[in-house]
Amino acid sequence: MHRAVVDVEAFRVEVVHDPNGGNHVDGLTLIGSGWHPALFRSEAEALVGPIVPIHSRIVVTRSLDNNAFNRLSNSALIDEVIDNAQSLENMDSNILCEQIAKWSRNHLPDGTFAIRVLTLGSEITGFSRTSIAGDTGSLIANNEHPVDLENPEHEIVVILAGLDDPPNHPDPLGDFGPTIVWGLRNKCWNRVDYSGRQPTDRPFFKPVSLEPRLARLLISLSHRSDFSPTTLVDPFCGTGGIAIEGLISGLNVLASDLDQEMVDGTNSNLSWAVEKFTDGKYKEWDVQNSSVGMTPDVWGKINGALFAFDPPYGRNAWKNDDGLQLLLQAFSAARSIDDKGALCTILPTDPSIFETDQIISDPLVMGQKLSTITDQMIERGWKPVLTSPVKVHRSLARLLIVCHPSH
Repeated sequence: MHRAVVDVEAFRVEVVHDPNGGNHVDGLTLIGSGWHPALFRSEAEALVGPIVPIHSRIVVTRSLDNNAFNRLSNSALIDEVIDNAQSLENMDSNILCEQIAKWSRNHLPDGTFAIRVLTLGSEITGFSRTSIAGDTGSLIANNEHPVDLENPEHEIVVILAGLDDPPNHPDPLGDFGPTIVWGLRNKCWNRVDYSGRQPTDRPFFKPVSLEPRLARLLISLSHRSDFSPTTLVDPFCGTGGIAIEGLISGLNVLASDLDQEMVDGTNSNLSWAVEKFTDGKYKEWDVQNSSVGMTPDVWGKINGALFAFDPPYGRNAWKNDDGLQLLLQAFSAARSIDDKGALCTILPTDPSIFETDQIISDPLVMGQKLSTITDQMIERGWKPVLTSPVKVHRSLARLLIVCHPSH
C-alpha cells in the first residue's frame, strides 16, 4: 500500500493507494449538481477552501471544523457529502462489490446499513445499480451489520459517474473518464430543501422574483477563506428572494428598494419565511425605502458585509446600458459600507453565448463589453474573481460575477 500527498496551496490531502484496486482519500468527498458543475466547484471552494476535482461533479476537500461544515450545509449546489471515500481504478463490477465489502470492514460501524447507488451523467457499461446494491449488500450483511433499506443507521453511497451529459453550461474542466467512488453518507449533512419557498409560494410575488437556489448561490459564492460574513446587504431587494435565503442561512439582513411596494412585500415575505423555515432561530432584518446611492447613509459602516444583489433590468437589457449607472452606484455604495467585504451579482448578458461550445471571454453585458464594466468595477474598489454564465431560458442569459476588494 502506497501513500501520497496532494498539495494544493496550503491544502494537503493524503491519498492511500491500494494495489488491489483503489485510492482512499482522507477528508470529505462532495458530490455536486449537474445543473452547473463549474459553479458547484466554485461554490465548494468559496465555502470550504481548496478542493481537488476527481470528476466534474466530484471534489475532495480536507476534513472541516464545525464553522466550515456549517457553511457547507448552506450550499446551493452540493447534493451529497461522503466520509471515508474510496475510488475504484479497475472498471469491473465484481471487483467493485468485493472492494466495497473489504472497505466496510474498517469503515462501516456496527448497526443496520443500506447501500444507495447513484448515477451521474451517462451509465457506465457493465455496471447495474440494482446488481451492485444487492451483491454488495450480500457480501457485507452479518449479525453486526444487518440490512435495513427503510431506516438504516448507516448508508453506503456508491457513485457511478460516467461521461457528463451534454452540459447546460460551458465547463472549462472538460470531461473526465468514468469515475466510481463510494463512502459513508455524512450523518450531519442535510441537503437544502427549497420545496414550499419558490417565488409563487410566497405571500408577495412578482414575475421578476429570483428563484431560491440561485439566490442561495449568490450568497455562497460571496464567501472566501479569510472572510466569514455576518450581514447580507441587498440594495435592490425586489420581492426579497435573496434576503429570504440570507435570513434562513443565519445572516443578519439589510435590504432596500426604491419602490415602497417592494419594501412592504419583502417585509411580508421575510415574516412568512421566519414562521415557516427558521424554527424561531433567525437573525435580525431591516428593510428600508432607499435609493442605492443613499444606502451608505442608511446603513453606515458594517463589518462582515456580504453584498448580493440582482439589479433591475428591462427587456433586452443586455443590449442597452439603462441600468448601468445604478449598478455602478451599487459598487460604490458597497465599498463605502464595508471595504473588506465581498460581493456577488448577476447581470443580463447576450444569450448567444450558449450557442457555441467556446467560452466567450468578453460578452456584452448591459450594453457594454464585460471588460469595460470590469474596469469600472475595479475603479470603484472591486476586483472580479469569478465570472460565469447562467442560462435562464433560450432568450435570457445572466452573467454571475463575484468580486473581492481590489486593494
